[in-house]
Amino acid sequence: MSDQRTAHPVPFATRVRVLGFRSIAECDVALGPLAVLVGFNASGKSNFLDILRFVSDAVENGPVQAVARRGGLDTLLHRSPARTATSFKIRLNLQLSLRGLDDRVDAAYGFEIGRDPTEEAPLLVLQETGSIMLPSGALNLPLSIHGRGSRLRLPASAVDEDAPQAVLEGAIRAMRFYDLDTEALRELDEQTSGATYLGPRGEHLGRVLGTLAEDPTGKERFDAYLAALIPGALGMQERKEGRYSTVQAWFRAGDMQPEARFLRESLSEGTLRGAGTLAALLQPPASDGRIPLIGIEEPETALHPANVNALYEALDDASQHTQVIVTSQSSDLLDNEYAHVDHVLAVANDDGVTHIAPVDTAGRAILDKGIMSLAELHRSGQMRPAIEDGAE
Repeated sequence: MSDQRTAHPVPFATRVRVLGFRSIAECDVALGPLAVLVGFNASGKSNFLDILRFVSDAVENGPVQAVARRGGLDTLLHRSPARTATSFKIRLNLQLSLRGLDDRVDAAYGFEIGRDPTEEAPLLVLQETGSIMLPSGALNLPLSIHGRGSRLRLPASAVDEDAPQAVLEGAIRAMRFYDLDTEALRELDEQTSGATYLGPRGEHLGRVLGTLAEDPTGKERFDAYLAALIPGALGMQERKEGRYSTVQAWFRAGDMQPEARFLRESLSEGTLRGAGTLAALLQPPASDGRIPLIGIEEPETALHPANVNALYEALDDASQHTQVIVTSQSSDLLDNEYAHVDHVLAVANDDGVTHIAPVDTAGRAILDKGIMSLAELHRSGQMRPAIEDGAE
């Protein structure tokens, strides 16, 4: 499909290093504009995506609330036969766009969170570090921890909105993560003001489509991808019901009635989830750079297996404008000409420990020799992370 939009530089997060978070004892993962975490059920894919979500949540709402909404510190500390963690560390390498600079600059941010030995606080921020590589040299953010505390310093460190640390904070908070829910996608939306972002479960789908309709090219792309994902679909748009917003869709009906309209109550789970995934990827804030990274949990859910592979083109398309990270256990998703082994991070769980890395040497050799396709490699169970090569 032709694209008249201006591509924004990606990726935002170039490297993720973690120690002791949930099932991930340790990982060091490089990320490109599109990353597809592929693994079977309960391998730990969602735990990796939650690392990025957690950082955004902790900067936005504070680490105490971010930990509490995940069930408490005990649920986040890694446990395995070989190791019981007392803290977890996260460090992100990022790229930022700063006002007045043509090129993006490298940045890093991270923290360590652990138990309070006195048990007076629900947790302690044991370390917080941040740096931004400016043309004049490294700006090390004043985030050192003095004494005991449960707060992060980054949200309080900015002098003004154009300060590099403010840009860093804003970009981290602007990441968006989606675990779509059919009822949220279907519900009536009374909200009538504010930025039109798709909610984390798919809230505000109608309003997002209404905003997308203001860009004919963007809406055309949405409808074309929806038609590829959902047999017979012609398009979906916002429907106003009084002060409420919802959605309606059109389908190919037959010769006597070329189009049939379906209201929200009649739309299938696959139609709604497919539309929600496309709305997440193509929403205007993602296309114009306001959202630097989008994470989606298993976007192929409820789609017919024969049509899942069409989703990959939409993922690849969106990654030209914002970084896209998705989890998947579907071999069918990889059965697409746009799918490439360099996009894939293989995820495996061995004895309760998650390993995440590019496809191993044996798997790449099978692909290079044409013995199997990417989809067949996963379907056969031979897609493994390259931990033996030191890539983890």
